[in-house]
Amino acid sequence: MAWASYPTREEVDFVVIGSGAAGGIMAKELSSAGFSVVVLEQGPHLRPGDFRHDEWDYTQTEGLVWGSRKGHPQTFRRYEHEKAQLVEGAVLGYAHNVGGSSAHFSGNFWRLRPIDFMEASVRGPIAGTNFVD
Repeated sequence: MAWASYPTREEVDFVVIGSGAAGGIMAKELSSAGFSVVVLEQGPHLRPGDFRHDEWDYTQTEGLVWGSRKGHPQTFRRYEHEKAQLVEGAVLGYAHNVGGSSAHFSGNFWRLRPIDFMEASVRGPIAGTNFVD
């Protein structure tokens, strides 16, 4: 795939790091408002043929998690004073590709309903969970 090339000393108004759900929208809105914008992404532009219809791979073996599987290790710590530890697998399913993690769910963000914010008080406790309103 041919990659676009730009002068490295050209000034821009904004640099957006990552083209995921938030970064892509931010870049679009800023550029629509007339600002010059560059989006930096650390992975490839995936095409439909790059995805497999294999639910087991994606949900059980982290086939869509681009963390340590692709040479981008993730670290985790519970508190700021702790030293971050390398994590096998992924803590968060960050994707290293154009579109970020939104690429694996088509960027669908379902609108929450009022019940979604009061399920514990309306429906009661659910065994094995710690839901609160």
